[in-house]
Amino acid sequence: MSKPAILHTEASNGWAGQEIRILGEMLGMKGRGYEVLLATSPDNAIYDRAKRAGIETFSVRMDRKGFLPGVAALYRIIKDRGVGIVGTHSSRDSWIGGIAGRLAGAKVIRYRHISSALNTSPFTKLVYGPLTDGVITTGEFIMAQLIRELGLNPGKIYSVPTGINTEKFTGTGGDALRGQLGISADAPVIGMAAALRSWKGHRYMMEAMPSILAEYPDARLVLAGEGPVRPYIDQWKEEFGIAGAVTMLGHRDDVETVIAGFDISVMASYASEGIPQFALQSMASGKPVVGTDVGGIPEVVKDGITGLVVPPKDPAALAAAIKGLLSDRALMARMGEAGRSLVLERHTADRMLDDIEAVYGKILNT
Repeated sequence: MSKPAILHTEASNGWAGQEIRILGEMLGMKGRGYEVLLATSPDNAIYDRAKRAGIETFSVRMDRKGFLPGVAALYRIIKDRGVGIVGTHSSRDSWIGGIAGRLAGAKVIRYRHISSALNTSPFTKLVYGPLTDGVITTGEFIMAQLIRELGLNPGKIYSVPTGINTEKFTGTGGDALRGQLGISADAPVIGMAAALRSWKGHRYMMEAMPSILAEYPDARLVLAGEGPVRPYIDQWKEEFGIAGAVTMLGHRDDVETVIAGFDISVMASYASEGIPQFALQSMASGKPVVGTDVGGIPEVVKDGITGLVVPPKDPAALAAAIKGLLSDRALMARMGEAGRSLVLERHTADRMLDDIEAVYGKILNT
């Protein structure tokens, strides 16, 4: 069977895990010989990044006023380029892409990246049901959520977590970050690399820092990322009296270098997570992860094995877990080794691409 042309659509204007996953998947499939196309608004962050990476990218309006023109534009692209599979990723483009794909005779796959609460209206059931031939989620938790809350057929849902480039994320070169920041080699570094969004739980991690600093006064909290809660970070530093112990890096493209400089990675989220790329990147880098019992985090942060799992919105539990790890460096090393082994076994980029190709085969043969 010849390889189908694949068109991805994305209405989101952000640049975080979802968009990084889309671009990585597109490049991976292009490397495997697929013709891969992207349709998005030129105002979206993924537009320029995809073009620079060599993905053929189409400018398509995806706002409400552009709904019908968007459907027409995607229909023409699908027909002109012989697209066999349309992959949609956010709400607005899933309507536009789903309708255009159906009208043009292409197979439609709706991706679900996050575990936020679902609208269970008939319209939501339509976009995940009759308008799609299959649904790809980024974790088992989200798959179960769709089955439970929307009553979807389990046979049309596939869990395909994001794969990690294990040659890139090795945990080596951590001295580079410490050198940049003037952090001594033996100072504990606790890190988060995530979009600065409220549900990522940065406030709770910062609230946990005074307890950590009481026992480890030279500890540093390093935060990489940008987002809407950035204006509150300085406020929280003052509120919790930790201004001298917190370093903001902003957005970093060299996240592998950033993570290599961490001793412990923290996922403090209280909502919306699938299987976070940051957790997998940290594990591939040999870092123990302290994560919350939210979404797909416990699918990879195995409590007591690859890290520790704590309740969300619980600064005391976060602090206790982090201090417990810092007091036992041998345990940290064992968890780091177990995490890297888990990623190598189940969460590599090649494994993700293999699983997606298997989904393509099933959907194209239905």
